[in-house]
Amino acid sequence: MFSRFTSRLSRKRRSRLPEHACLRSWYRDSASGQRLKQQVRDDIAVILDEWFGYHMLVIGVDAGLDIAAMTRVQHLCAMVSADSCEANPEAMPQRQTYVVTRDEALPIETESVDVVVLLNALELSTQPHEVLREAHRVLTPHGHLLIVGSNPNSLRGLWVRLCALIGSGSPLPTGISANKLGDWLKLLHFSVAPIRHKLVFPFGGRGPIGRWFEGIDNWLAEHNIPPGSSYVVYANKMVLGHISTQRTERVKARLMGLPVAKPLVGTRGSVTSRSETAPLRPVE
Repeated sequence: MFSRFTSRLSRKRRSRLPEHACLRSWYRDSASGQRLKQQVRDDIAVILDEWFGYHMLVIGVDAGLDIAAMTRVQHLCAMVSADSCEANPEAMPQRQTYVVTRDEALPIETESVDVVVLLNALELSTQPHEVLREAHRVLTPHGHLLIVGSNPNSLRGLWVRLCALIGSGSPLPTGISANKLGDWLKLLHFSVAPIRHKLVFPFGGRGPIGRWFEGIDNWLAEHNIPPGSSYVVYANKMVLGHISTQRTERVKARLMGLPVAKPLVGTRGSVTSRSETAPLRPVE
């Protein structure tokens, strides 16, 4: 019986989809994933509507969030990893450019993007700190950064580690802790707002019990009660003493002739010269 169970787990592990596809299907099919998507949508819609700019870059998994409808930024560009199974340009919304590339090496000019959105991109990358460095590089001075990530120090994080311990594994990534992410952002000179916790109870279901869990979890997320299974981070790129990289042509100075007035006192030929004026007499 035990051998049958282990062989079943091995077949399941071999047929497992990549983490991008598993996380995307979790957002779409599971009750907890749909609840998290709704909580994130309600939170970021307010902030994205206040952030202005011309270029926005979206990196990570397609969680089903219509970011184009939440922002006033004119041009959106989505970066998707080549090893994921999300390469479907026809499914991308309008006003959005679709590019397949590596998150650690973005083919984007330095300081050319106003807003960068990372949707579970850090935990899906083998080098998450390099993803943050690339986001910092492409952001304009005082540009905006939005991060949606998974918290390993939560109920869902404990479940993922437990599944890995017993050998069954989990299709969902473990994630990066909020403290570590905050340290990375401070090293890159980001100004970070307080973290927003989401999906405190990663339980889902149908019927009255599912609605009861959903109501409690939505209340906890609305009041930002930690620790959540996921978090939302808002940050701004701070640049002190920024110098523009554009070269400017220096114009050679030219001398200008300025008219100079002649002095009235002490000059030769002046009527007020001391040599031509009468001497002063004392008053009697």
